[in-house]
Amino acid sequence: MLDSQSIHLKALDSTDLQRLQTVLNVIGREADMPLRSPDMQEVAALLIRLYRHGLTDEDKLLSVGRLASAKKGLCPTAAITAGRRSKRPAGHLSLTRSSS
Repeated sequence: MLDSQSIHLKALDSTDLQRLQTVLNVIGREADMPLRSPDMQEVAALLIRLYRHGLTDEDKLLSVGRLASAKKGLCPTAAITAGRRSKRPAGHLSLTRSSS
């Protein structure tokens, strides 16, 4: 059943889905969990809900996703790395698009 806010939610296009997939891939890799696992599917559903409600910043989505996975016990260091903004570990995937 749809709630009253569902009518006003943003529809996702292929670019939106790709951005969400990128975020989820990072979280899944950090948690060493397959994307099709039930816990990762819950994280994906949370990210989609947030995105549709207007939270589209990839770094913020990554932080929320990391915290959600840490809460589920998927990634013990996720809560620590979720708060990092300026310093990223070597080899960390950049979520910004390059201008090449």
